[in-house]
Order: sequence, then C-alpha cells, then structure tokens
Amino acid sequence: MALLKIYRHARQHGLSSCVKKIFEVLPGYIGVLYLWRVRRCQCCDRITIFLCNSSAAESRACLFCSANERYELLATEIKTRFRDNLSEKDVLELDPHSPLRKILAHARSYTRSFYEAGKNGGSARTDGAVCEDITHLTFRDDSFDLIISSDVLEHVPFLDKAFNETARVLRPAGAHLFTVPPRTKTKKRSEVVDGAIHHIETPEYHRDPLCPQGILAFWDIGADLPQVIPSAGLDIRIARGPAGNDGRVVWIAERGQ
Repeated sequence: MALLKIYRHARQHGLSSCVKKIFEVLPGYIGVLYLWRVRRCQCCDRITIFLCNSSAAESRACLFCSANERYELLATEIKTRFRDNLSEKDVLELDPHSPLRKILAHARSYTRSFYEAGKNGGSARTDGAVCEDITHLTFRDDSFDLIISSDVLEHVPFLDKAFNETARVLRPAGAHLFTVPPRTKTKKRSEVVDGAIHHIETPEYHRDPLCPQGILAFWDIGADLPQVIPSAGLDIRIARGPAGNDGRVVWIAERGQ
C-alpha cells in the first residue's frame, strides 16, 4: 500500500490493474488499523504512517517510501557508521527499488543492481539499475567502499562465492551491510547439484517483486554464520540488533586493511 509501490504497479500494469489491486488488499489493511503507527521514518525522514496488513513486523511499511523494520535498521546503521563521510564512498546496493535510495544518493557514486536469470551481467535497465549476480560480479577489484543488501543472501545457493566476490570488489576497510531473515542457526535448505535444485528442507519461498511465484530460500542464516561460512578476506559479525519482535539484526562483512 506504500505510494511508491502503487505508482510502480500502475506504471507496469496500468491504472485499472492498480485500482483492482488496491481494492483487493485494502480490507486486510483496514482490518488491522489499530496496528498502524505514526512516526518519523528512518529512511525517508518524513513523519509518516506505517501501514500494515498483519501483526508481523515485516508487514509494517512507510506510506511514502515503503521502508519496513529491516530497512530502517540498515538506515540507522548507515547513518551512524558513515554520517560524516558517506559523500566520499562508492556504494553498490543489491536492490533497484530500495527505500534507502534517498540516503545512499549522497554517496560519491551509487550503483543499484538487480538479478534476473538469463540476463547478461552488467546490462542496464532504462531506470539505470544494472543486472548483477552476487557470485559473479562484473565490477573490477577494489571498486566499492560499501555494499548494501536486504534479504538477498539467503537466496544465493553458493554463499561462499558471494562472500568471496564481496571481498574482491570491496576496498580495504570496506564493508557489506546486510540483513537476512533471523534464524536460530545456519544451514542449507536447498542446494544445486549438477545444475538441478535438490531440497534438503521443505521448500520455502519468499515474496519478490520480480518473481510473482516467489523466490526460493537456499539458506537459513543464524548467529553462527561466521563459523559455518568462514571467509579469509572478511570479518563477518552482527553490527546492530537484535531489534523488534522478530529479533532482526544488521550484519557486517568487513574487509581488512
């Protein structure tokens, strides 16, 4: 129900489809009106209404920019860590429609990316976002000071390769700030064997705007992540949290000097 999402839906599917969608989802929001909140958003910095259609923290989002709890946690960490020198940083965000865009636009350079299977890496959309695979980035070594991703890494089958690429494209002392759905421990849910997906746990699909049927989660990621997926080039640890009913945290994977 965020205004930006309504606008994007109207542009992509047309006004009539947008109106139909609003009337389909509106009763769910009205039914939990008592859970809405009015406060300042940490992402767009506006006094806003945080609407929701359930009691889950993930469902409560800013009316204006669609930021929810995990994006606000990332925003707080970015502003705290880089308040005085973000304008000196080159930033990559693995999200083409992020509510963090207003903050990250103050960086020296700000690259937005998306992933689409079968599309050439490095190819750009009309909105400027580039297609990138976190396990095989097209950028040169030491390209970025900061990488941001929100609930992306749990969908990457080869998580070790993702962190290797992070270490490669980050500059010394650079950092990858990321969120993942909180779990008690780190384990594979599914894996790719000889080009085919093999399920270890019951398949779990998460909502994704680019994939109507949802996107498969390959991993549960818990506090033991650094022990399960060690990386010689990165110091992986929790930077902020836990916060909220879900115990959300912001992780940091920091390259050494």
